[in-house]
Amino acid sequence: MPAARLWALWLLAYAVGGDGLLAEVLTGGPDDLWELTPGPLLGLALAVAPAAWCAHLFARRARRRIADSRGLADFAAAVRPLLLGTVTLQLLALAALLLPTGAGPGALALGALLLLARLLTVHGHPETASAALAAACAAEVLALASVLSSRLPVPGFDALAVPVRAVTDAWGPGAVPTLVCGAAALGLLAHATGSLARASAHTTP
Repeated sequence: MPAARLWALWLLAYAVGGDGLLAEVLTGGPDDLWELTPGPLLGLALAVAPAAWCAHLFARRARRRIADSRGLADFAAAVRPLLLGTVTLQLLALAALLLPTGAGPGALALGALLLLARLLTVHGHPETASAALAAACAAEVLALASVLSSRLPVPGFDALAVPVRAVTDAWGPGAVPTLVCGAAALGLLAHATGSLARASAHTTP
């Protein structure tokens, strides 16, 4: 879906420059070009091949389970741990690729979100995947907009930045994409454990 690609591009762009921009905005800027961190983008690019392999492995084994299962309940019980194992395997591969780049947990959360969005899209649930990506984008935009809006000379508007400042003061600007993408990924994982455990998700090309 074109919209999903647009949301994914925004999330990748935020992974490169969002933390630096948010840090500048919180201190009254940006006055100049903020710090860019290409490490997450490099790690995520290198993780495309293992992610595709994991997705292919999941699809192949799930289709094999259709023939081996004695019923729909038996199939679902077999596919759920297979899905969780696939996601875990991909996260381990992504973590290993991100480690040399110095990328933070936000890149790992984004990788999990993109993998789950891809799995749901391939198996017939593109609208759900696109909605989760859009929600993550909206949350990141809202974090920036709330801080900028707090500068307006309007009574009470300074409180708009309080949640973002509280999070960044405690864990740094990278906590925003970590929480946003992590929450979206968990939502997709919860949906996937139900929708991808159905045989109908694996019987169409």
